[in-house]
Amino acid sequence: MAKTLKIIALGLVLWLAAFLIWEWWQSYPKVRAKPVLKSADLKSGIDSILSKSIPEFLLPGVSLAIVKDGKVIYLNALGYENLESKDSLKVHSKIPVASVSKLFTALGLAHVMAEDSIPVSSPVNTLLSPGLSALPPIQNHNFRHFLSHRSGLRDQNYREMIFRSGKTIRLEEWARDFLAHSATYYSDSSRYHYADSNFDLIGYFLARHKGEDFDLVMHENLFSPAGMLNSEFVKEWPMPENALQGYEKTFLWKRSLPTSMRFGSLPSPSSGLVTTTADMSLAMIHLLRGEMGIFQEELAWLTESKSGPILGFQELELNGSLWMGHFGGQAGFSSFLFFSKQKNMGIFLFANTRDQADFRLALAGQIESYISQKFFE
Repeated sequence: MAKTLKIIALGLVLWLAAFLIWEWWQSYPKVRAKPVLKSADLKSGIDSILSKSIPEFLLPGVSLAIVKDGKVIYLNALGYENLESKDSLKVHSKIPVASVSKLFTALGLAHVMAEDSIPVSSPVNTLLSPGLSALPPIQNHNFRHFLSHRSGLRDQNYREMIFRSGKTIRLEEWARDFLAHSATYYSDSSRYHYADSNFDLIGYFLARHKGEDFDLVMHENLFSPAGMLNSEFVKEWPMPENALQGYEKTFLWKRSLPTSMRFGSLPSPSSGLVTTTADMSLAMIHLLRGEMGIFQEELAWLTESKSGPILGFQELELNGSLWMGHFGGQAGFSSFLFFSKQKNMGIFLFANTRDQADFRLALAGQIESYISQKFFE
């Protein structure tokens, strides 16, 4: 018995050693960003914060857009979009923003609903013809329930997804199958339960209402009017001729390991937006302009009271102020888009690595504090 245990223990040790050697061989060392010379100007100060964050948080690349008082006061990218090719990350690099996509799906829905005078309290079946109605138990839930993750729906779990084909399916195919089995994914509760399915179904209902593909609806009604011409809900991933690679920290070593990302369906209204940091700066300008911005009617439709939350948006407190927006994180990518009406400021942050150290909040806090100090000097 003792000999058997020794053999098992030795086998585990050898397996772990082989894994660590493989992980070292497959991974990349931390990026050493060029030091930024000390300077009194705002850009150099923020460059310095980002430069220090690259080795500290094992970021292959990081990009940042900051809007303040209706203007873009910072727009830059440091590091690499691919550690093998050493292609630099740029503000015009095509980047997936994961759940930040939900903000734009909510705005796209709001645009069409406000245009058609359909209130947020309407049941989702309002968007569908009688022959295409959602089945019980969700047919009477309204848009507020879906946008606030209070529809009672959950996502498919790992056990349920493992038997599916590894091939990404079309949004329409996913939605039809999900709706046909909606009772399986439903609990009779209005409690908050975060689920991508809420927004994927919103996108499907919106596309059926307009009689067009979801990505086309979003382009025509949201991205094109906002000037966000490099933003799209993609139908294919990875995108051809896009060198961007996502990474995560290795198990033991302070190195970065490439990882792959896949979607359950495409286009994905919950997480399939691919955009640029420059386009995100335009989005924040529109969001902060309030009644003067291009998203005025959309935000009004999503906001039930002046002091209430914006449906589809998350809230957080940053350095004592209320910010609204959304976190995004999927496979080897992390993003952060939040804005504060109190500070009249918006921050968009992207890195092509999984956030395992809460660096998004740490960086956002440092940046907001630094800018506030500069503007009060």
